[in-house]
Amino acid sequence: MTRIFRLPSKRLVSSCLPSLAAALSLLLTAVPAQAQQSRSIEERLRAQLHLTTAQLHAVQNELAALKAGLGSSAGGAAENADELASLGQELARVKAQLAAEREARSRLAGDSRQAREAVEKANALVAQYRDAYDELLRLARASEAERQRLNATLERQRTALDQCAAKNAALHALGQEILNAYERVDLGAVIAARQPFAARARVRLEEAAQQYGDKLYDGRFDAHAVTTPAHGDEANAPPAAP
Repeated sequence: MTRIFRLPSKRLVSSCLPSLAAALSLLLTAVPAQAQQSRSIEERLRAQLHLTTAQLHAVQNELAALKAGLGSSAGGAAENADELASLGQELARVKAQLAAEREARSRLAGDSRQAREAVEKANALVAQYRDAYDELLRLARASEAERQRLNATLERQRTALDQCAAKNAALHALGQEILNAYERVDLGAVIAARQPFAARARVRLEEAAQQYGDKLYDGRFDAHAVTTPAHGDEANAPPAAP
């Protein structure tokens, strides 16, 4: 007598499908929508994936048992044909959802990696811009200090030139005065100054010579004695004589 292999009941298979669908739904909803998901969520996904894989193995074992039962009992296969077809469709749907979940997780990992690379590049650019800004600021400060130094040197040179021009004008006037005085001295005064008893005329000539000598000494130009006037005094100072 041929022993008939009994297939699992439809109630048992139907009871397994909701739990499998619920596990898969929980797995799909656990996929984060952002690239900054935490390590704990990834661990939950791995656990859910392991559970789903175990349930798939269980379903595959039941399918193998069903196929074995079909080989030994044609009558039982006819009765459970619809149930097997439904179970096969459900298994295909579960596999497709699992593949989609894996693809989504892989895509999410790629997006997270790209986001980290973009942040690193942005930080590198910010560091480069900061270094360039610091260098430009240093150059600007050095240029400003050099400009102020050159302005001070130019101011001293301009002041020295004005004072030199004033000294030259004074010396020119003194030279004209000496020439005029020389032209007014007659031969008699010179001869009288050489006489032993013409002390008064000699003293007068010596005093005049001393005064002219003092004026010539005062008219010397000393570059080390140049004094830079204040801005207000420089604006009100008279122009130098030609």
